[in-house]
Amino acid sequence: MITRATLDQLTSAIMAELAGSPDLVSELMAETGLQPGDLRRLAADRSDDLAAALLDFICAADSRLEQFAANAGWQPDKVAYARAALENGQIR
Repeated sequence: MITRATLDQLTSAIMAELAGSPDLVSELMAETGLQPGDLRRLAADRSDDLAAALLDFICAADSRLEQFAANAGWQPDKVAYARAALENGQIR
């Protein structure tokens, strides 16, 4: 189980990572089919769909997860745990 605040902080950290890396945004769009407008719409809706898409993307490659964790100050296992918790509806 993770808190809504933790999920929101993690989502914001991933968005900040994307904002600083155009190459990462290109990878996200290529892998998910999301476009910049989709990201803006999802961010404005504050739904779990954005968190799920971003966590799936970050966790899809170990190197990407490790790089994000190092840059953002998160432990990789906590990021992976948040993804699993979200997937299982364990948000409080």
